[in-house]
Amino acid sequence: MDIYSITDARKKLGELVKRVKYGKQAIALGQHGKAEVFLVALPREGDDTVNLAELAQASGSFDFLEREPDLYSLSDCREVYD
Repeated sequence: MDIYSITDARKKLGELVKRVKYGKQAIALGQHGKAEVFLVALPREGDDTVNLAELAQASGSFDFLEREPDLYSLSDCREVYD
């Protein structure tokens, strides 16, 4: 996912909106290479092109999990799925 600085986004706003609207791309805006906000097209009924997992990953929403201890191991599983 592309991350644009706010300054660059101002200069290219029309182009970015077209990429989001017609190209179905999510574009991040932020500072220092870290996403702070996203431009995403509003989904139409039956349209699932917005990749929420990609947005959550890029936003850092789940970064806290890296500091969490591993609570389960493979031996805790009752059944192994391939």
